[in-house]
Amino acid sequence: MLFSRWHISDTLEANFDRIFNGRFKTVAWEKEVKTTLRRRFRDIDAAMPLVLASKNGLPLDEWCHWLLLWIGIREHLYRDFALTWLFPEFESGRYQVRPEDVQSFVRSTWPRLSRKTIPLSDYGVVRGARDLVRMATDFGVLTGSGSQKTFSPLHLSDRSFLYYVHAIAEAETSTSSIPQSKFWQLALIRPTEVIEALLRLHQFRKLDYQVAGSLVQLTLPFESSREYAERMVA
Repeated sequence: MLFSRWHISDTLEANFDRIFNGRFKTVAWEKEVKTTLRRRFRDIDAAMPLVLASKNGLPLDEWCHWLLLWIGIREHLYRDFALTWLFPEFESGRYQVRPEDVQSFVRSTWPRLSRKTIPLSDYGVVRGARDLVRMATDFGVLTGSGSQKTFSPLHLSDRSFLYYVHAIAEAETSTSSIPQSKFWQLALIRPTEVIEALLRLHQFRKLDYQVAGSLVQLTLPFESSREYAERMVA
């Protein structure tokens, strides 16, 4: 709702006031939503591809694939969960995930990521594990309506795959690092699958992908993920 009605010339606060005015049943819930969004999208320039994709009518389920990568690149807790726990468990052959399975990860990660010296409470561990599983479910890499979730690798459309390529190139600061980038693991996508998709898109002239031994040359159609979102989503 926020991004689809976003005025690019306005500030974050101005867009909040215009779009969310009178839409919440309670003041407390309005404060919670605004605080969460303000913290997550404090660098609105970096989030502009998400804004443009929403304004250009990208379907919500596909937009969530874009959001997954954006959050996975920028938010340490979810990235660590996805790359050091979720994807390795998927690769090991695990079929289902429950929040209680993730609690050990939360306990071991909290001291490293948190600046606080106070240990996480038992309830904090339970809530943290539950929230990580819920986020993965919202993004579509886990599915299921009950407490047990099933792994579900994302099947990116060509449009979304090209967004991933541009955004990962920015995160890695190198196009040659794209095929083996760890950020594909956020979507439970393996390097071999990335390479297959790159070869297919090269065949259809949507990018230029050249390989000679260990040398990789990848030329993208646009200079940035923002330019891609501006010109390719609509």
